[in-house]
Amino acid sequence: MMTEVIIKKTHEISDELWNKIVEGFNESFGLHANVDGLKSGWYVANPWGYAYHAMAFDENAELMAYNVFTPALYENGIKVVVSGSTFVRKKFRKNVMLFSYLIKALRECCVKDGFDLEVGVPNHNSLNYHLKINKVILVGDLCYYVLPIELSKTMGKSLPLMFDKFWRIVLKVHIFCNSVLSNIVDFKERQRPYSIATDEQFYKSRFRSPEYHSVSKKDCTFVYRIYDEEGKKVAYLMDFRLKWKKSYKALVIATHHIISHERVDAILYVGLMHFMQPLMIRLPNRLVPKRLPLTCCVLNKAKQESFQNVKDLNNWNFSLMSFDVR
Repeated sequence: MMTEVIIKKTHEISDELWNKIVEGFNESFGLHANVDGLKSGWYVANPWGYAYHAMAFDENAELMAYNVFTPALYENGIKVVVSGSTFVRKKFRKNVMLFSYLIKALRECCVKDGFDLEVGVPNHNSLNYHLKINKVILVGDLCYYVLPIELSKTMGKSLPLMFDKFWRIVLKVHIFCNSVLSNIVDFKERQRPYSIATDEQFYKSRFRSPEYHSVSKKDCTFVYRIYDEEGKKVAYLMDFRLKWKKSYKALVIATHHIISHERVDAILYVGLMHFMQPLMIRLPNRLVPKRLPLTCCVLNKAKQESFQNVKDLNNWNFSLMSFDVR
């Protein structure tokens, strides 16, 4: 079977091709995606205003597989692409090399355009393929931090009513104590070599969709999104900063606002926290809903020595706002 791989930037894709992509998404994942959502979402929410789309076609011009590299600017001018939105249509999955053809073509294109690193958070089905065939580096797993609001719903268990009432009292005391402590000592995030560059323009671009709640209070800025997780109303905390730095105090302000203004069952932060905080509970690996492995590939081989430290998870500030989830 002949395979043709083409690369197009977001604004170069025709309406006819968008329809094929949407059909592939919905067929592969059981979603209800639409063209407008894809054209105006994550793919354009970056400083470049577009992403690189790789598509494989058979001899009948039927879309077989799809993958996207979305650009991101990191601190110190590091140009990064985030790999994702991958699907191989069921009828073409016997061709095990399809995904690698897409990645190879995307890498060649992005190297020409001056990108340094490729990052991704593959699912459990594709992780080994990425490691063995696409030759990415496994940096480490992202962490889950949770603050239960409704204890029974968060735990997924029908607890006696007295437990939930008692927890609400404990939660109020817990929030109050953290508010007091964060005003006495504010633990700040330590800078890491690989951190996405954030400023006002970044926030306007990344969180342009109305599903994100962006809040500014004095010197504190935070963003969250409310999502229904199988009947549980979860507030995903995307980012929180005090004077443009992540900190314990910013985390307290953000969670207090969500609890005060939203009816949610839990607040969840997914990513790395490089500072002390006694507010949220870090879930042990055995309790995480889904493993989220951070992977990396150095695209610019001329800078291979400069990027030796990408293998260490402690060198990364990476969270939900860095890739296309929630």
